[in-house]
Amino acid sequence: MNVRKLVPFTVAAAIVLAACGTAAPTAAPTSAPAATAAPAATAAPAAAQVNNPPKTAAEVDSLDLTGKKVQVLFWHRYSGSQVTKVLEIANDFNTKNPYGITVKLEQAGAGYQDMYNKINATIQGGGDLPALTIAYQNQAATYRAQNVMVDLTPFIQSKKYGLSADDLKDFYPYFLQSDKAPQFNNEILGWPTQRSMEVLYTNLDWLKQLGATEPPKTLKEFETLACKASDKTKQTYGWIWKNDASDFASLVFAFGGELMKPDGSAYDFNNQAGIDALTMIQRMFKNGCAVELPKSEAYGEQNRFANGKLLFVTASSSGLPFYASTINKLDKPFKWTISMHPQADPANPKVDLYGASWSVLKTTPEQELGAWLFMKFFTEKANTAAWATTSNYMAVRQSAAQTAIDNVKASKSFAKFPAAAAAYGDLYKWIQYGAVEAPVAGYDPVRSLIQDMVTKVGVKGDGDPKAALDAAVKKANALLAENAPKK
Repeated sequence: MNVRKLVPFTVAAAIVLAACGTAAPTAAPTSAPAATAAPAATAAPAAAQVNNPPKTAAEVDSLDLTGKKVQVLFWHRYSGSQVTKVLEIANDFNTKNPYGITVKLEQAGAGYQDMYNKINATIQGGGDLPALTIAYQNQAATYRAQNVMVDLTPFIQSKKYGLSADDLKDFYPYFLQSDKAPQFNNEILGWPTQRSMEVLYTNLDWLKQLGATEPPKTLKEFETLACKASDKTKQTYGWIWKNDASDFASLVFAFGGELMKPDGSAYDFNNQAGIDALTMIQRMFKNGCAVELPKSEAYGEQNRFANGKLLFVTASSSGLPFYASTINKLDKPFKWTISMHPQADPANPKVDLYGASWSVLKTTPEQELGAWLFMKFFTEKANTAAWATTSNYMAVRQSAAQTAIDNVKASKSFAKFPAAAAAYGDLYKWIQYGAVEAPVAGYDPVRSLIQDMVTKVGVKGDGDPKAALDAAVKKANALLAENAPKK
């Protein structure tokens, strides 16, 4: 199995020169003038033409925000301590930036789907869009297909407002790579402010009772232990299906496959890895080694894990403090940790690494630049470390990782769980094995399609995995064509 290769993040831009004009010379007089004539004024250089959005770094360089009092509206979905931290950093930016830019926060919904629905409704209704929003890569591609999303390449490459080569090297390469849109010539449609990873949560005390000393590294070990832990009469199970397409994607990656071709031209999760993944789920349910989480049971996987009903949970690393909080409330908290998702071949791992980015929507070139400058400020070393500590996501700069790790280890939430706190640091070692699900327009309905297929065939055992996958991929590719950029 080959690990996804990372394309280098290059910095190159064409330079556009502004044309300058001068007034025509004054004709020589036929006789001496009574008084010396004033010299003809030379016309001011013509301003460089700037497209909306800017197409080159030179166009971005030509923008001057002085005295324009640019306002940037940011639609977000944060709440609690997260929105408090974002507001704190935004106020710091509003005070410190030399351009007079003011960032204003507005909650556009309680979750990503709420925001996605609101933005699409605004586009369809012809309303005013914010300059900045949060979007998963596939959602950003959907907006780009409707001509409202800004390619950040010219802003990043700008000599005046962009990032230096050393700054770019400080970002984890995979994070930068994951925001490139294959359907749009690898335009950069988002800026990574946060990321998380699909990991394995394990009850270590229970694992020890089963004769194991550490979380499973292979999928075979994982399935064997999950089956040993399951007892239907006690309502205890080794694993839980949360009706989440990312759980299936993680298994496909772990078996060495992908959800779609690297160029985004077609879905192909009906490959051997997809067959192995769906077959494994079907087998685990048939043998009573797994349980389905009802859609009505919010955060049921966390509660069941804390109550000793689940040996393993595959879920986002951003859930770490919530698991810690839930288990901390027990009279006798048990030992637990996270580890890399089990692999078919541990020597060549591949993990599902995901997270919504911040994206700039088409407003005016000045507002777009203001939005970029705020994102740039937000991901400075101190800010991304502080955001990682508050948000439970990973820091996006390599120089900020150790601060985030130290903060987690020092947290009161993990005082009783040193193994889990230590494992948080390993997340940053696993970034190099990251794989992205499907950064293309129209992936949202495909996720629903995958979830329904796994529930029907894997959980309920209704159908042949290969036939079901072939049918699902056919429908997925029809959705891909339907949402593809119009030529």
